[in-house]
Amino acid sequence: MNALKSWFLMLSSREKTLVSIATVAVIIMLFWLMILNPLLSRHESLTKLTQSKQTELQLMQRQSALVKQLQQQNSGTTKKKVTGNPQQMIEGALQTWRLKPTLQRMQSRGANKVILSLKKAEADKVMRFIYDLEQKYGLNSNEMILKKSKTIGLVDVRLILEKK
Repeated sequence: MNALKSWFLMLSSREKTLVSIATVAVIIMLFWLMILNPLLSRHESLTKLTQSKQTELQLMQRQSALVKQLQQQNSGTTKKKVTGNPQQMIEGALQTWRLKPTLQRMQSRGANKVILSLKKAEADKVMRFIYDLEQKYGLNSNEMILKKSKTIGLVDVRLILEKK
């Protein structure tokens, strides 16, 4: 340290001024490169991220409002309260969707629960059948196992249906 100080003192006043200005410039550049620039870059990236998340939030809020509106419209429609034996309702729906030949097993579990197995049924018809059971007859599918068949478009289905 003494060698540096003695070197600096031996310089002319003009050289001392230049070395002092260069030292201050180097310190400012190091401060900029090591501290300020990374902070500003991080701030900019966080600002962009925040803006994208706000846009996403606004989209989700609009979609949420739409879902609520659709739910209100759906709850406004009066559903028929169907009473009766769940097995009879299922039999009727199976006939409607022409799935009766695919019925492997229908087993009643208590008054409101039915286990149903279909083999090599058309997947589209099965989905419509399940929708029909839920919307028309008030039967919920609590558990559903779908296995694709070797034939395209056909599935093996196991359903546990329960009255709402």
